[in-house]
Formats: sequence, C-alpha cells, structure tokens
Amino acid sequence: MLTYSRPAIIVCVALAALSCAREPGTLPMDRTFDGISTDLKSTQIVPTLGTEIENGHNAVWCASFLAVWKSLASDLAEGDISLDGAPPAAALLNKAEDPTPHTPTGSLYVATGWEHKGIIEKINKELRAAFPERLPPAFPGLAPQSFVTYAYLEANVKFSIPYFQSRTPMQFTDSSGAKTEVTSFGIRSQDEYAYGRLRAQPRVLFRQGEPFDADMEFAIDLCADSSPSQIVVARIKRESSLTAMLERIENEVAAAEALMKKDTGYASYLQTIGPNDILLVPDLFWRVSHRFSELEGKSFLNPKLQGQRLDVAQQDILFRLDRSGAELKSEAKTYALPIPTLYVLDRPFLIYMKKRGATAPYFAMWVDNGELLTPWTK
Repeated sequence: MLTYSRPAIIVCVALAALSCAREPGTLPMDRTFDGISTDLKSTQIVPTLGTEIENGHNAVWCASFLAVWKSLASDLAEGDISLDGAPPAAALLNKAEDPTPHTPTGSLYVATGWEHKGIIEKINKELRAAFPERLPPAFPGLAPQSFVTYAYLEANVKFSIPYFQSRTPMQFTDSSGAKTEVTSFGIRSQDEYAYGRLRAQPRVLFRQGEPFDADMEFAIDLCADSSPSQIVVARIKRESSLTAMLERIENEVAAAEALMKKDTGYASYLQTIGPNDILLVPDLFWRVSHRFSELEGKSFLNPKLQGQRLDVAQQDILFRLDRSGAELKSEAKTYALPIPTLYVLDRPFLIYMKKRGATAPYFAMWVDNGELLTPWTK
C-alpha cells in the first residue's frame, strides 16, 4: 500500500547586522559574498554550536534555525522532532538548548502554524509590527494543508566611538599558511599615544602570552558599554566545535576574573588597551542562503505530524562588522615607552554576538580562512 506525505515547510531567515554606519566620504563596502552556501568552498553553515567543524573551514552558526526547530517541537510535534532515517543533524538540534532566552528582547520573531489556518497572514502582520522595514517573506511552492515554521532575527551592536579604518592591507594567514590581503579597522600603529577615549572602549577579557609573543591568545569585547549585546573577537587555537571554543573562552575569562580579585592592579593592566597597543579586526560583510539538505525530504515520525514531510529547511544570514561611524577628532598625546601589545586578528579567530549576562551567544563564527573576509583593493 502506497502512502503519500504532504509537504511541510520550515523557512528560517536570520539577519545579524553590526556597525552599519560608514565613515563620511567613503563608498559603501561591497559584500564579499552574496549567494548560496554550495558556492562556498571552505565555509560550513552549522545547525548547532556543537557541530563538528571540518579542518580548514570557516564555521557559521546563528540561533534562528535552532529557534525554528524548537518552536516546531513544542508547538506542533509536542516533543523532540523525529525524522525518517534519523539524520544526525536532527539529533544535534533536539539535544541543543533553546536559544530564545539568550536573544535580546525584541530581536527574535518566531511563528509556527498551518497554512489553512492563516499562518502566512499572521506572520506578515506580526513581522511588520515588530520590524517595520522588513519586507514580507515569500514561501514559494507552499502546498495547501501544510505548515510553516518561520523565524527572523535582527540584532545590532553599535560602537559608542567608531574605530579607524586601516589605510594599509592586513595580511591574514589562514590555518594552511595561505596569505590574503584584507581590509581591517581598529586602533592603528599611527594612533599611538592618542585617542584615550577610544582605547578605553574595548576590554581585554583574557590574554595568554607576552606582548611580543606571535602566538599570544586573547579575547576582546570590542565595546564594553554596548547594550543589550556585546561583540567579542578572540584569537585562539582551533577546537573541534564552536561550543568547545566558547567554553575555552569562558574558562579563560573566569581565570582572569579570579586574578582580578587577587591582584587588581595587574589584572586591570591586562584588561586595557595601552597607549601604543594596536588592535586590528578584519572587515566582514556577507550574505549566505543555506539549505539543510540532510533534513529535507524526510517524513516526520511524530504522531502529531503524521503524513507530513519536511520539504524546505532554509536559513538566510546577513552579517556585517565594520568600524561604525565617523572619523574621530584627535586628542592630546601622552608619552611613555611600554612594550606595545599587538591585538591583531591576522590569523584564524572566533567572533560571536551575545546578550550581556546570557550564558550562550546567538551568533558565532570561526574564521579559519579568508573566503568571507573583505579583500584589499588599492
């Protein structure tokens, strides 16, 4: 006896936009990549933070798809999602924690429902109210009597004081040793002994190694007073997953906080960007559309979803990180001769967005190669 599955659609759209203001008089930065994930050679879009990262690959995770999965599980399936063939990604998604509590208030919209009960109209109305500038989503090929689970995430971290755009290329060295000239922003060598307010903006969360050590590891909150979210960059050794790297940072930060209680003066010194320290961060601006093909075409085994098939499991992510704002006016210089510390992200690094006080981020990216960095052009 033949059985037929009615198609269900999960569509997830995520937008993470950082520091979108530009320096007056400069041209808008073009996206390094704008297309589908299968056109990327060395970048993974992972469903969970715990997904294993392939050697030599970038890894990108955003909370929106996991939020969609959890909404489907609680609102329709009434339990963990079970799919025909038991794809490993489904098990990882079921095991992962719901990211919704870790997102800033008002940044995440999630809706789940049936087509014949008006879910599309509900999404359009509520999304317009929550994000007035967002165009209504399209659901091509949506069949009657099917369901939709949809999420939209939009978050911004605006630096209180804009950083400088570097006028020279950064030479980014990936994990294989290949070098790429890319654009960057931050506090440059020519800015030494000046811009005290700008130097006070970032906070070094931890530092392992000496200032002159080429293998020094560190994590920096790029704007310590940003709210409700923070943006952290970390030059650390690669781990097997984003979860492992985030846990490493948490452990190092906890150790740094313990040191603060024992030796406040030295710990405060380690947290600050000194008068001749350098901080440079590569520019990022890309959009990628990804289909979780390992989940698509699978029939649901949950009794509440019997007869339904997962037809589309899609996530669109737009991410931008730049200097954010106008050129700074000069401050008076002071003079000293400390050994400069180079906080330069010119090799593989981690970047993540997190609501302050939350235990998990809502966006994380391991940059292992230059595929999604902005190339330098004269």
